[in-house]
Amino acid sequence: MTDQLTRDQIPAEEQWDLRDLFESPDAWEAERQELLGMIPGIQEFQGTLGESSKHLLTALKYEDELDERLGRLFAYAMLERDQDTRKTDAVQRYEQVMNVAVQASRASSFMAPELLTLSDEQLKSFLDEEPGLEPFRRSIEQVMRQRPHVRSAEVEEVLADSAEMAQGVDNAFTFLDNADIQFGTITDTDGTEIQLTKGRYQLLLDRREREVRKAAYEALHQPYMDHRNTLGALLTGSMQKDAFFARSHRYETSLEAALKPKAIPLDVYHNLIQRVRDFTPLIHRYLKLRMRILGIDDPHQYDLYVPLIEMPERQYSFQQASETILESFEPLGTDYLKVLGEGLKNRWVDVHEVAGKRAGGYNLGIYGVHPFILMNWNGSLNDVFTLAHEAGHAMHSHLSNTNQPHPTSSYTIFVAEVASTANEQLLTDYLLKQSDDPRERAYLINEALETIRTTIFRQTMFAEFELKAHELVESGAGATPDSLTEIYAGLVSDYYGPDLQIDEQVSSEWSRVPHFYRAYYVYQYATGLIAAMALAKQIIDGEPGSTERYLEFLSSGSSKDPLDLLRDAGVDLTTDAPYQAAFQTMESYLDQFEALVDELGIAAS
Repeated sequence: MTDQLTRDQIPAEEQWDLRDLFESPDAWEAERQELLGMIPGIQEFQGTLGESSKHLLTALKYEDELDERLGRLFAYAMLERDQDTRKTDAVQRYEQVMNVAVQASRASSFMAPELLTLSDEQLKSFLDEEPGLEPFRRSIEQVMRQRPHVRSAEVEEVLADSAEMAQGVDNAFTFLDNADIQFGTITDTDGTEIQLTKGRYQLLLDRREREVRKAAYEALHQPYMDHRNTLGALLTGSMQKDAFFARSHRYETSLEAALKPKAIPLDVYHNLIQRVRDFTPLIHRYLKLRMRILGIDDPHQYDLYVPLIEMPERQYSFQQASETILESFEPLGTDYLKVLGEGLKNRWVDVHEVAGKRAGGYNLGIYGVHPFILMNWNGSLNDVFTLAHEAGHAMHSHLSNTNQPHPTSSYTIFVAEVASTANEQLLTDYLLKQSDDPRERAYLINEALETIRTTIFRQTMFAEFELKAHELVESGAGATPDSLTEIYAGLVSDYYGPDLQIDEQVSSEWSRVPHFYRAYYVYQYATGLIAAMALAKQIIDGEPGSTERYLEFLSSGSSKDPLDLLRDAGVDLTTDAPYQAAFQTMESYLDQFEALVDELGIAAS
């Protein structure tokens, strides 16, 4: 086994250059001290925001400048820490910038409540008479939108003070899930004992030997089943917390409390569930094909992840991958390709896995600089798709940052995954068109189908479970481990159909999903991919104006409500059209996959 590379062994051009943010740690420290000196200046505006439109503008610009500069300070510290987590001085800088952020947040916390002491008429007149407030219109209107849900200063203070206490059940689950629960060992086919971990579990589900998958599946779920009463109480407590804060802020339900502040109509959530349910026969059909290929007639959840098509592992250099994704993005036009191509060549990306580096991959967009992409390159096709995904985020950040003023440059979580997964759709389409190898095509299509299954169907199933479980709590009926298990098992049966075996492990899966402690979040994975598939289909099909609309969407940041941004791009998630487009693509993949499986002769008749 070769030793892991160290950072000084990597060519400079394959590392990001933090000097684009600050010339040195000393320059970073000087900026930190300046920002600490700015923080008390925010509080000088307290009690004065309503004096005049010009005075309000001065206050908002002051806060915005601090926020923008703090973003660069944070970026440097985070990137430096993540490139080598062993460096104590880098870790210290990260802790220092987080402290600055807390101080700045505390100092400016008066602004939204004070704006709410001004009438809508006064705020509107300020916006009309002072053109300089235009970049802040969105944030002011968002404050106005929240007016019916803001309580008196005394009540808000009590609610704020109770937030940390209310977080206790979520923290308890996190510690139980990550620290206290211990998994046993399983025996491999050669007699080797394997200590099960969450990371190894995912690898074991890919194994061809069914008995290994089953053993890992049962061993992983057993501790959660042993703690079902505790886990049921924790999840119920988390949902009670959601209901309490929703009621306290005069929302009818916790769903409304989660969606309304983000300007997402409740119909979008309900429409997602109904439309995805309408297309569950596609998943039932896919499961039957999986059964044929694996030669089983009693599929369990542990059979859902094993790859159906085995391919020799092809290695891609970063250069080859960059060229491949740029070719796949040609439908997006020369300007997009030029900016991204230059970024990939000019140190936007920290490419290689080295000792001490944070695992995984991400994009960090910084206003006034350029995006930074973290990768841990091992040359797999999965790395190529990860690069395409993060490049989508990077270009979304770059285009929004260069076309929007700072206050409206950051895009919301609701639209964040659209640009990244649209790039994955374009890459899949390109690779399929380039390949005449039936096995390679089958492999690519199987990967695409798995993405749809796990991101659209599974996350929507999670979303429906959240809704039903919260409704149970909010009705006063109460939730128990038995009732949560009954709801979850019923949904698994509905979504996957009559062939999937509903064993006690899958029925209790609700007890180990950490996202359920972040209420009404996961649905955005599903809506994001549905929107991305619909937009990518328009672009691939050459629909007139589709590319221009999409690039305008990427350039819009948060200048409009998220649904309006998507509607302008060509996708209206309040209608059936994007669902029809996305599932038409899925059905096409299924048709092709079935034909290729028959051609390759890899399934039982």
